[in-house]
Amino acid sequence: MGIQMILCLETNKRANTDYIYIKEVLEYLYQQNNQIKISIVYMNTKSKYQCKNVLREIERKTRDYVHGETKVIYCIDTDNYEKNAKHAAEFSEIQQFCERNGYDLIWFCHDVEEVFLGKKIPDSSKVQEAGAFRRKNRIAKLSLNELSRNTMGACHSNILNVLDKYLIRK
Repeated sequence: MGIQMILCLETNKRANTDYIYIKEVLEYLYQQNNQIKISIVYMNTKSKYQCKNVLREIERKTRDYVHGETKVIYCIDTDNYEKNAKHAAEFSEIQQFCERNGYDLIWFCHDVEEVFLGKKIPDSSKVQEAGAFRRKNRIAKLSLNELSRNTMGACHSNILNVLDKYLIRK
């Protein structure tokens, strides 16, 4: 019996920056086999987390996977949740949406680049920086403690907490 993990990402298919970091985590830390299928839903922006196209894509990928169970995981940047009421409200809405639907939520505080690179990156450099992260095997230098947090804080994520529920570490 297999498992499909549908990762709903803020990025778009062309840039695919978020998945570069997540894929590095998956390949570096977790056992890979043909019983695990990773599917991606590109939202283009987190504000589209419950738009019809995203929900249809999740439904289609769930329906088409017949080899086991499907887990839906939203991967969301917290942005400036502690200083910006709009960011905090949006993140809270996404959390509640995931809870109502039985979805998991991976958060990156304040964004995926800050978690994996330790700093903010201008939009114009995100693709280049993600590629360099992969090429230079920077995943090997990351503190796993920063990736397995239960509370939000700068450069923190809960990614390992969520993935550990479904995958086996090497």
